[in-house]
Amino acid sequence: MKAKYLVLIGLFAATMVACSRDEESLFEKPAAQRAQEAIENAFDVLTSNEAGWEMAYFPNLEASAKGYNMVLKFNKNGNVSATAKNSSTTMNKIMTDTASTWAVKSDYGPILTFDTYNDVFHAFSDPQDNGAGLLGDYEFLILKATPELVLLKGKKHSAYTVMRPMKNPDLTAYFAACEKMQTKLFGNNNIVTLHQGDNKMYLYKGADGQFQSAAYGSALVAETATYHPLCATEDGIIVSMGFGEDVHDHVFYYNEEKGELRSEKGAVMNAGNLNVLFGAFFTDNTFGWAVDPAGQEAVNELLAAVNKAMSNTSAKMKVMGYGYKQSLNMYEGGYFMLVNFTYKQGKKNQEKKLVWTIDLTQDENGITVANAVPYDKNTETFLDQIPAAQAVADLMVGSFNATPLEGNLFNAAAGMLLTGEKQLTIKGANNIKM
Repeated sequence: MKAKYLVLIGLFAATMVACSRDEESLFEKPAAQRAQEAIENAFDVLTSNEAGWEMAYFPNLEASAKGYNMVLKFNKNGNVSATAKNSSTTMNKIMTDTASTWAVKSDYGPILTFDTYNDVFHAFSDPQDNGAGLLGDYEFLILKATPELVLLKGKKHSAYTVMRPMKNPDLTAYFAACEKMQTKLFGNNNIVTLHQGDNKMYLYKGADGQFQSAAYGSALVAETATYHPLCATEDGIIVSMGFGEDVHDHVFYYNEEKGELRSEKGAVMNAGNLNVLFGAFFTDNTFGWAVDPAGQEAVNELLAAVNKAMSNTSAKMKVMGYGYKQSLNMYEGGYFMLVNFTYKQGKKNQEKKLVWTIDLTQDENGITVANAVPYDKNTETFLDQIPAAQAVADLMVGSFNATPLEGNLFNAAAGMLLTGEKQLTIKGANNIKM
């Protein structure tokens, strides 16, 4: 028995020696030296940019999380300046705190820590009244530190945060540009199509600072969506978690001429097929399409006829300018068209909501709206009095092909063109209700 034990012990010792020799061959420098060099590199990178760093800050990866723009300036004396503007912590005003400190230390790798309280930065990790606050981090694992990009991971909540050198020293202009980009890309609840090789998915709710995703061609259902916090920047967007297997595909650059956001790894976000997008919009029950009369001659001619007919009634109704809104949406599993007239009767402002049920079919090749039938008695009675209003509904009936507006290839929800026997400009609308 003793001999067996001796042999086993001997074999184990030999294995340990072999592993030690292998480990030595992997690294030219001792672990302590490598750790110190990583700390020094991070320190040098962070303090090298006098204009500071743009930070796309992501507190956590909860379903309610979103991204926040910050600007940080790291001084070699250990002071740090943090500036932010958002609705969560600064009441949409630019706020700066210069009276706190930072450090890079070693803790299973280099760690960036904001080690004294900063009114701007620590607002996200402050427990506040509920004991949790916004669940933000103030210590980060430094995964990458180059003059072009610093990649961080929250030590506690594990969200990835990205920093890039500031290009615009004017902080007011910087935050304004970020806000403008978010509206430009995702206003009117725009839905975009993500292309990763042969794989596609829908991304929506970007205006909220947080993508929800759905399989391409499927319904937009919040209960089954995955969430991807995003942060709009001057030149595109940054996401905390990349899509699919590309977890570290964080930065997407906007190309207005091509109407796309493209990442360094080649993933693309764009409007996709607009005929398909037209139908996808309806799968979220609060989304629909609205016709804006401004600049549309055919629409305005029909409105003028309605206005004339209403003013000739005994009630002396008068349409107030263009208080008209024509919308398409889905209700209780079916599609409807709504026309909303605002008018003055005597001294009182009134509103008349007319509703038609419709049949809607669409695929990659086109859109067909058919069979506009008055939905209720209210609509039928109004049409008996003002038959000209039916022509307003008929304007949306027909076969169409959806095409982008000139100068607006990315955000179809902000405006696109329906062409066919008729031509209409439409835009996305939310909270359209019966």
